[in-house]
Amino acid sequence: MRKIAHLALAGSLATGTLLVPAAAFAAEGDAPVLQGTRTDKTLVIGLDGARLDEIEAASTPNLHALMQRGTYGHSLLYATSDAAEVSQRGAQTVSGAGWSTILTGVWTDKHNVRDNSFTGKNYAQYPSFLDRLEQVDPSIATFAASTWAPITSSASNGDIVSAGIDLRLATGSDVKTEQAAVTYLGTQNPDVSFIHLDDIDGAGHSHGADAAQYTAELEVQDARIGRVLAAIEARPHRAAETWNVIVTADHGHLPTGGHGGRAQTERATFVIAAGDGVEARGRQENLAITDIAPTVMRQAGVAVDPAWGLDGTPIGDDVTDDFDSLRPALSPRVDETGVPAGTLGFTTTPPSGWSVDNSAMPSGGVTEWRGWSFTTQTFWSAAEPGQARENFTRGRDVIAVADSDEWDDKSHGAGKFDSTLVTPAYSVAGKEQAVLSFEHSYRHDRVQVAEVLVSFDGGAPVQVAAFPASDNGQRTIVTEVPAGTRTAQYRFHYSGTNDWFWALDQVRFAAQGGTDPAGSEGVALQAVVEEPVVEGRLSMTVASDGAPVTLEGGLDGDHLTYTAALPVVSVSDTRLEAAGWAVSGQSTAFSTGTTTFGAEQLGWTPRLVLGKPGVVVGQRVSSVLSGGAGLSVPQTLAGADAIGRKGTSDVTADLALELPADTAPGAYGATLTMSLFPVD
Repeated sequence: MRKIAHLALAGSLATGTLLVPAAAFAAEGDAPVLQGTRTDKTLVIGLDGARLDEIEAASTPNLHALMQRGTYGHSLLYATSDAAEVSQRGAQTVSGAGWSTILTGVWTDKHNVRDNSFTGKNYAQYPSFLDRLEQVDPSIATFAASTWAPITSSASNGDIVSAGIDLRLATGSDVKTEQAAVTYLGTQNPDVSFIHLDDIDGAGHSHGADAAQYTAELEVQDARIGRVLAAIEARPHRAAETWNVIVTADHGHLPTGGHGGRAQTERATFVIAAGDGVEARGRQENLAITDIAPTVMRQAGVAVDPAWGLDGTPIGDDVTDDFDSLRPALSPRVDETGVPAGTLGFTTTPPSGWSVDNSAMPSGGVTEWRGWSFTTQTFWSAAEPGQARENFTRGRDVIAVADSDEWDDKSHGAGKFDSTLVTPAYSVAGKEQAVLSFEHSYRHDRVQVAEVLVSFDGGAPVQVAAFPASDNGQRTIVTEVPAGTRTAQYRFHYSGTNDWFWALDQVRFAAQGGTDPAGSEGVALQAVVEEPVVEGRLSMTVASDGAPVTLEGGLDGDHLTYTAALPVVSVSDTRLEAAGWAVSGQSTAFSTGTTTFGAEQLGWTPRLVLGKPGVVVGQRVSSVLSGGAGLSVPQTLAGADAIGRKGTSDVTADLALELPADTAPGAYGATLTMSLFPVD
């Protein structure tokens, strides 16, 4: 299909004219022809600066009709913060960042657009859904028209939608954007389309979101949407087509006008989805603007590759968790003066099967945050804007929060915040590994502790993960299950003084079954210790398809240290249904035939070759000389959840062999066996 680069539109729309020849939009040469191959089609409409609450209150029949026959709900943007960490830094509530999130399907810590300068944009790794579709299947006809130029041109370093799609237009006016949409959607055959309308944002800047002029512009744009939808319905082959329509916004507006800051009216966005392929579920509390890209992909018949790292979930898929059951129990503020009066948003009562251990908590403090609480992003982030609470955008509906900083704002008994959130006891009978995954946002400071512990059959809790630095995203913990164990119960333990916070959501558990792994492969190891030891050289050959890897090093203080990289372990998963997988490794002892040293001398630091959501590496394993267990027992290399498992994942590890300085010279051999386990 012929590709059309950025085109600037010329001419005007005559009164009453809905359709004009496609040639009117071509800059040079033949008019572009969009010859789609799909009967399942999607139109995404972007209303710059629109607020859902104002749409609901206005006379907007076309948008109301979409809401009534589809699924809709609010979504909150990130905001700038005082945090230095990339994952906690956030972004301005402006168009560059907002449209980048919507079109790429990832949050700002990935696409890296934090303002309208587009500095540092990462569209090469996270392209728009239109570009992604063209890359996967060029037969899909893609079309975009935007009033704001940076979306569909390189103006101001934008180019969110690249010249690689079939047709992109920077129109300069909503009249011309409508004209292009009606023409191409009504008379040609695009499969996936995006149009951007700008005048609501202009009304917000000029008059404010509470002004009559803002409401009037919402109604103008609603009528414009009606004409575009009418053009779709009048298509010659409409009866044989499935159409989804998604409406969204890049940011909100202050009541008095403007955006870019941290106020929730500026952070307010929304998703309205309706059509032949969308279930009519009404208002939902767990939608996110990152859900739009995977929804478009699915409608186009393109499976989302986990390697793309999308942050959203197709609209209609179940993303609820145990915390969401608490929404009816949420109460208004007690001590938090920053939260608007009457806002329903917190409870300290955990969901069924969960518990909170506050036995180490001092008395007093801010009521809302005394120990682990259950709240909403709307409520929690209003408590103290600008401290990165806004940037737990991956949290949905009701979330769990431990916030020592806010708790400490009211006098309390002696001691520090110390609370533990305890999961239900999960069944692991007959299983070999337990897999816990969750989304979290942890901001670290000073003497804080954030750790995950597991207890098997009610035994003493053992730490399986700790976070010594700020962290934001999905994490998966894979733990070996002792033989004969029936239950596993996890504890999220957080303590701190006037420090920061830990927020959790989407806590999921799975246990892998079977006595045999899905597959295993041994890696031959050879270590050679040469004389003299002090000046000696230890080499390790890891055989992998005939390509040995040599480990090098020497005397390191009072012992010998040698390092190398484990050959890449690739896991491919094409199963239709599964909860995930896990890879572990265990080494035999090293031996020359006469002299032996144990595999506890060998440790590793697992790492992903390429970051992939839903795939998490195991913890660092130290050798016995550094206080660890080494690889004499099975240790987790990596694990994947139900989403991250799909496709191919590449994992490796930095091997570290530590030996006493007086280790006898010789050529030592061992086998490191990597085992792959399915998670049921």
